[in-house]
Amino acid sequence: MKVSIVAYLDYLIGHLRYGHLEGKLNIPDEDVELFKDNPVEYLNNHPDYKDYLDLVVDDFEIDYIGNIDKVSFKTLTF
Repeated sequence: MKVSIVAYLDYLIGHLRYGHLEGKLNIPDEDVELFKDNPVEYLNNHPDYKDYLDLVVDDFEIDYIGNIDKVSFKTLTF
């Protein structure tokens, strides 16, 4: 029998190394030049924009995984 499995872990231990924020923002017309001149400074001075961006983890290291505590599966037919 061939199956497709998702095995959920009760925990994992590791380190997030770095990531980035991405998404679409509406910069007010009166702030466009400030943003264009120095987008890093602008966003750091407006931390509420982080609420509208998705965090993407680019690199990580997993040191240990816990036990499997739940399994979902589907039988595959060929």
